Amino acid sequence: MRKKILFIIPYIPYPLDSGGNQAFFNMVEYLRHKMAVSVLLYPETGRRMQDVESLKKIWDNVDFFIYTPKTKTVRLPKIKHPFYYKWLQKIHASVTRKMNRQQIWTDETGEVVDLVRGKSTLFSSCFQPLDQGYVEYVSQVAHSGFDIIQVEFYELLSLGFLLPENVQTIFVHHELRYIRNEKEITLFREQTAGDRMLFHIAKDFERSALLKYKDVIVLTEVDRKIMEDFIGRKDHIYTSPAVVQVGDRLEQPFVPVQSGRLTFVGSEDHFPNLDAVAWFCHEVIPHLRKRHFLFTLQVIGKWRGECINRLQSEYPELKLAGYVEDLGSFLKGSVAVVPIRIGSGMRMKILDAVLSKVPFVTTAKGVEGIDFKDGEDCLIVDDPAGFAEAVIALSSNPQLQRQLVTHAEDSLRQVYNPGQMQERRLAVYEQILGDKVG
Repeated sequence: MRKKILFIIPYIPYPLDSGGNQAFFNMVEYLRHKMAVSVLLYPETGRRMQDVESLKKIWDNVDFFIYTPKTKTVRLPKIKHPFYYKWLQKIHASVTRKMNRQQIWTDETGEVVDLVRGKSTLFSSCFQPLDQGYVEYVSQVAHSGFDIIQVEFYELLSLGFLLPENVQTIFVHHELRYIRNEKEITLFREQTAGDRMLFHIAKDFERSALLKYKDVIVLTEVDRKIMEDFIGRKDHIYTSPAVVQVGDRLEQPFVPVQSGRLTFVGSEDHFPNLDAVAWFCHEVIPHLRKRHFLFTLQVIGKWRGECINRLQSEYPELKLAGYVEDLGSFLKGSVAVVPIRIGSGMRMKILDAVLSKVPFVTTAKGVEGIDFKDGEDCLIVDDPAGFAEAVIALSSNPQLQRQLVTHAEDSLRQVYNPGQMQERRLAVYEQILGDKVG
């Protein structure tokens, strides 16, 4: 009989338009043929429910537990003058948008202010109460005879306090929150005593919640070593990297970079991506312009809102490509840039670049935890002027492009073989259960 595993995640992992979705989908796609897999989801909109239905068609042997909150009957007041009321609603919405822009994005001159503070996870990292109905539903499902219950992503970290004791419970930490917060507050324009207090409160919550799980999985060896020091133990912490779909992508031909074409993969919803694009625009592009380097930066993923609009108006080289169905084909003929300054975990965008045979320039933080070396697999630069020089040098040197692409491909085959990564995760479950799986 197959071992039963329940996955609980805060997002709908479909479509595959983010690194987190790709990582989760690829692992479950493998495990559903080895274990009895169940997934507990909370689609908050009709659109997300449609995505769940699409996922059900793909994962036809997976059991889905779908939480649907009970609808409450709300008595609405009668409106004296409906047309006048609608007009007031429009005015209210417009004023609210303007107020939000003033509080987060701009000062009285219209200049972008402390973007990092405005978007920092620091202020949402302490315990955030979950929907009470959702909590009861999770508790009910969790007592349904599973061998393993696996929770993923920081938003649901607190579920460790309610999971049953007689089950093997695992938390998959895609990004160590206190590491991200620690970096973000150093980027605040002004750091207050309250910020530092909140950082330590959130850090203590993260540690205590992690200790409620019997086991923790992180994506990189760097994070595993940090985790050992953080929670004060070395046992029951495992490294299991994210898995990317290879298919025949590595068999496709290399295409040299075409006329200053740069690409960045990642959606605005994950703030380190927004910070990366903003930093590249404000700090790197001026150096590229000084060198009279003609280029376009195509940003792939979901982007919207005032900040990206302001960046585009100031930096017309920035182009929004939206969601791309065939990412590998789209990336070809470009230099991928990964100017990440914030976060931990594993950057799927780098693995996507390697699989697409695209050379890339990254910061040290961007490639952290992935065994790619500067000058052999990629170019690693942290200062804006050096980053710009690396982009220019790589864009104009087809021989260097091919050399980096070839070496990175070899490294990927040796170190990040998808089949080996999947078997590694299965081995983790076998070690936790003390029994054969699959």
